Amino acid sequence: SAPRIGCDLAIGEEWRGDKRKTEKNLRGLRMRALLLLIVAQTAHGFGTGRPRAVRGRLERTRTPARLRMSPDDEAQRLREKANQLRIEAEKARLSVGVKKIDELEKELRDLKSNEEDAGRLEVLKGRVEDLVRKSVTADVADEMLGSLAAFSSSPDSDAQPVAASPGQGKVLSEEEMKTALALVETLPVPVKDTLARSVGYPSFDSIIQLEEFIENLNSKQDTTAERLRKLYYEAFARNLPGGVEGGQDDAEEIIGMLATAMEESSTGRAMELFPRQVQENEEGIPTEDDAQVVFQVLAEGSTCFSASEKPQKVGGGYIIKGTYKETSNSSDLIDAIDGKIGKISQTWKNKFQVSLVEIYSDDDTQLFQDALFISPNKFPVMAPKALSVAVTAIALFSSVVYCIDCFAENTVVMERLKDAAQIGQNGGGQVDLSWFNELLIPMLLVLGAAQALHEAAHYTMAWTKQVKLSAPTILPSQALPYLSFQNRLKTSPRDYASLFDIAFVGPFVGLTFSFLALYYGLQLTLTVDSSTAQLFPSLPVGFLTQSALGGTLVDTVLGGGDGIILNQDPTTQVPLHPVAVAGFLGMIVHALDLVPVGSTDGGRMSQAVLGRVWHLTFSSIVFFSILVATFTTDSDSLLGFLFIYSFTQRDLEVPCRNEIEKADLPRALTAFICWVLAALIIVPIR
Repeated sequence: SAPRIGCDLAIGEEWRGDKRKTEKNLRGLRMRALLLLIVAQTAHGFGTGRPRAVRGRLERTRTPARLRMSPDDEAQRLREKANQLRIEAEKARLSVGVKKIDELEKELRDLKSNEEDAGRLEVLKGRVEDLVRKSVTADVADEMLGSLAAFSSSPDSDAQPVAASPGQGKVLSEEEMKTALALVETLPVPVKDTLARSVGYPSFDSIIQLEEFIENLNSKQDTTAERLRKLYYEAFARNLPGGVEGGQDDAEEIIGMLATAMEESSTGRAMELFPRQVQENEEGIPTEDDAQVVFQVLAEGSTCFSASEKPQKVGGGYIIKGTYKETSNSSDLIDAIDGKIGKISQTWKNKFQVSLVEIYSDDDTQLFQDALFISPNKFPVMAPKALSVAVTAIALFSSVVYCIDCFAENTVVMERLKDAAQIGQNGGGQVDLSWFNELLIPMLLVLGAAQALHEAAHYTMAWTKQVKLSAPTILPSQALPYLSFQNRLKTSPRDYASLFDIAFVGPFVGLTFSFLALYYGLQLTLTVDSSTAQLFPSLPVGFLTQSALGGTLVDTVLGGGDGIILNQDPTTQVPLHPVAVAGFLGMIVHALDLVPVGSTDGGRMSQAVLGRVWHLTFSSIVFFSILVATFTTDSDSLLGFLFIYSFTQRDLEVPCRNEIEKADLPRALTAFICWVLAALIIVPIR
């Protein structure tokens, strides 16, 4: 309409001086539009009772051929022309207005937060608002004013700032505010932008009132570390130097790779305390939707675990960092979560599990933090079955060879075996070796029985705790018949107490049986006749002294405890009954299984008592202590143990469902006694 085309010229007051030429053109466009509207209205009145003088004047006007059309068509054409001129006028007006707004916005940026310019700041804000509202409609003006970064210091709508929690909005004192302002000025640009975006500002440069920014930071203290890292990477990428063709794209690609690497490093640190059996598991891993099921249960607020971050992808599943509120038994938390998830989806519960664990903390003020680990409820054994079978076969063969070798220093036995071999080669008939089997088989049976009882105790206790174990793998050794039987946990124990019981019972039974076999075998050594005694296997004094407890027991029973046996030359052979030899070897084997390193039975006990973090520290101290001992003593069994351990048992155990509550005091005392006993058995006398 004509009133819209002839819009208010008040805005010209802002353009006077430097925009005269534009104003002149604008007035000309408006006048042309008004004239065309008058002509259009007049033309539309042909034949409709309009004044004859007007019609006659227009009829006498020479009209070009292209305008010789019906009155209605002519009126339509003129209206379109008037509308086009109106649009051009508005474009010119808006172009000048936007440019003026940009200039005012720049002035606002330059002002920042200087107190002496506070009055000028308000004047400029008023000028901008007045200019915008005169230039466009009310709705458009409100939208423009809300999106101008420098006009308003309110947080960006996209940032969605979170309201401060109760107690977080403490008002800063004047001294605290000055300290904060001084600190902010010393921060690098990417850090400033990160902090600004964390509370909703587009960038640090968009902030007008720094005091308001500091107050926002003070009131919003629940921003997650993950969001801050993401904002920092974006801010760092924006502040990279550009100008070279492709340089900015390459830089952003590098920053993306850096962000990914840092994120993997962060998640990797969180999973450092878990074995490869968990981290590298790719079978039945939960998805993000599966993790959200747990997060939704926590969001209901009916559990005593407060999540601080959303589920984060890690090797083997997802973790949800947070804080466990110690208002009840932590196993009750797991039961509560299981119960709620079971109501939502029984299929989820049949495939996955939630474990309350401790992980390394990203906060420098604390070593570790609570987290929920969402993982499959079954952990596969990583070692190929063919490899386990091959290693077991080698260990069994080496065990038989070792036991036969215990007779190598007995000249009587060696002569009789040579004679038997010679008769067999000459075809002299069937060779009778029953006498030798009567000596060898008891030794093998005692060794096998001790280890069989060891493993049976493990599986029985695991069955009572509803934990599944893998088939055992026998580990070979150079200085012993075998090193140990290794099995893996395929499902998680309920808590550390269950893990301790499963780990403790095996070595306890095996060590008790071996000790009784040693004592009984020593008694048989003293009571047999001389003809039988001359066929006994033997152990050198140097090997007997590698066990302080075992060597002392042999010396006490056979020599009266005065060191008559142990003080002899290390190469001197001490004949012993086969049962005594097997008992002595079994004591060392089961004692090594109690050493608190990695995932040995002693390591599982240590993890149950100390937790993952402190077990890792304690395990490292024990490992290096044994390593030093191998240089100061002639203990081949310790050296072989460290070698095999480095390849097979250096990982920690799979997570328990509840790892917040450690094993109780009686179990801790039991573990200490076991470790002292193991040290007495494997530490040499000299």
